[in-house]
Amino acid sequence: MKNLITALFFLMSVSLFAQTEGFIQTAYNAIKTKDYDKALTYYNKAIDKADNYAPTFYGRGLAYFYKKDFSNAIKDFNKAISLDPNYFEAYYGRGLSEVEEGNLQSAIQSFTKTLSISNEYPEAYYARGNSYYFLESWDKALMDYNRAIELQPGYAMPFYARGAVHKLNKRNDAALKDFEKFLEINGNKGPLAAEVNRLIEEIQHPVEE
Repeated sequence: MKNLITALFFLMSVSLFAQTEGFIQTAYNAIKTKDYDKALTYYNKAIDKADNYAPTFYGRGLAYFYKKDFSNAIKDFNKAISLDPNYFEAYYGRGLSEVEEGNLQSAIQSFTKTLSISNEYPEAYYARGNSYYFLESWDKALMDYNRAIELQPGYAMPFYARGAVHKLNKRNDAALKDFEKFLEINGNKGPLAAEVNRLIEEIQHPVEE
């Protein structure tokens, strides 16, 4: 009888896990198609079945983030972190949410924690660099943009950001090289490319005061 009860419990656990995984997969697919309300519905279903699985809270946090509900996103990223303190993606997501809420110092702490767990994460260096940029901590921003580029030389955004720092600090030759590298990687289409071309024009043909 004891073996039968154990077997039944095992089968029920497997069934519950399979159902929860199904909800999570449906939610994940919904995020990929930008159907964030559907994603929230299925992450909620998964959490109702099992409320101790960090990736579910992380996923729901992403859905809230994309819906610009940053307060709830932070709550879910914090829950994911409480369940798995080494979940570096959750620290990164929390940092991005904190940036959106204007809490730059908290964001820097979150990105720093991300990098203490996974120190080869170029997006986190870029994001922390942006936080330093907004605080006008130019040297720290440059260090993070440099590291992001070192880790991923084909990552266009740090070149744009580093170029902006150089331009603000009157290092026009360095800024020009970074803006041109951004266009080389990113291509010459889209609103950001238009902005980069405008900045290049300002450097090459400055308006006389």
